[in-house]
Amino acid sequence: MKNKLVIVLMLTMLGFVFSSAASAAEEKKPFSRFIRPLSNPVYSIDPRNETTIRVIHARQKLPEHIKTTIGDDVKLDGDLNVTALQLTYAINERLSIVAEKTGYIDFNPDNTLSSEDGWADYGAGLKYAFIYNPEDEFIVSGRLMLELTQGSNEVFQGNGEGNIAAQVNFLKGFCKFQVNGGIGAIIPFDREEESTIAFSNLHVSYALTPKIFPLIELNHFAVVREGRSGTVASQDELVASIVEFEGGDLINLGADHGNKNKHIVTLAAGIRFRCMENLDIGVAYEIPLTDKNANLMRDRITFDLVFYF
Repeated sequence: MKNKLVIVLMLTMLGFVFSSAASAAEEKKPFSRFIRPLSNPVYSIDPRNETTIRVIHARQKLPEHIKTTIGDDVKLDGDLNVTALQLTYAINERLSIVAEKTGYIDFNPDNTLSSEDGWADYGAGLKYAFIYNPEDEFIVSGRLMLELTQGSNEVFQGNGEGNIAAQVNFLKGFCKFQVNGGIGAIIPFDREEESTIAFSNLHVSYALTPKIFPLIELNHFAVVREGRSGTVASQDELVASIVEFEGGDLINLGADHGNKNKHIVTLAAGIRFRCMENLDIGVAYEIPLTDKNANLMRDRITFDLVFYF
C-alpha cells in the first residue's frame, strides 16, 4: 500500500511541475472560468474537453450495520479508502480520450468481513461534445467508457466480463453560477455477475471570487436489473449473495437482491480553490439521503487536485 501511495505522490509532483511550467501568456480558453464536479468522480463527468491530470483521495466510512437477507442487520463499520488517478487528453475542444476509473482500494471493516486491499478495475473511453457554444456558455457532451475486470476480487472488483458506461452530461453558465448534470447507464457484458444500473447527477456551484467556488452536488444510482451470481466461494461473492442493495459509484457487486433497495441517493457539499490558473484543489463531504444501512456509505470525504494543461 505504501508503494502505491508513493507512486501517486510522484505523479502528483510531476503534474505540478508540468502545470507550473505551462505558459502563463496563453489566452484563456473558453469555459476556463468553470470547475470540475467533485463527488461521484467516476460518473459525474466534466463536459469540457481539456487535457488534465486529476489525483483523488476519498475516505468513506462504512455503515455500522447493513441490510441483508439473513434476518437482522449485519454489523460492519470501519472505512474504505480510495486513491486514484484520472487522465484526459483533449484532441480538440470537442473530442478527448479519457481514463477515468483507476485506483487502489483499502477496505477496512471492523466487523464480519476481513480487511483487504487491491486495485480497482480500469475504465477508459472517449468523450465528445455534441453541442459546444462558448458564447452562451453551454456544452452537451457524451462519454462512452469501457471498464475492464483486471481489479482485485478482494475489494469487490474484477467480477464479470466488464461493462460499458454510456452517458450524456451538460454544462451551463448563469452569471456567477455553474450548473452541470447528466444521465447514463452501466451495462455489463455478464448480467449475472454485475448489475445493470442507471444513474444521474447534478452539480451547482457559485464563483464567490474568481478563485473560490462553493458547490453542492446530488447523485442517484438505481438498479435496473440485479445480478444473479449464484455461487458463494469468496468474500465478494458472499456479500453479493446476501446484501439488499448495490455498491454505488465505485463498486458493482452484482447483488442478487439489489432491487430490494434499488435507489441510492447522496448529497455532497464542498468547495474548490483555484490555486493557480492551471491548478484546482477541491474537498467535499458526502452523505446518503436514502437508507444509510442499504448502502456501503455512512459518509465520505473526497479530496482532489486537478492539473490543467
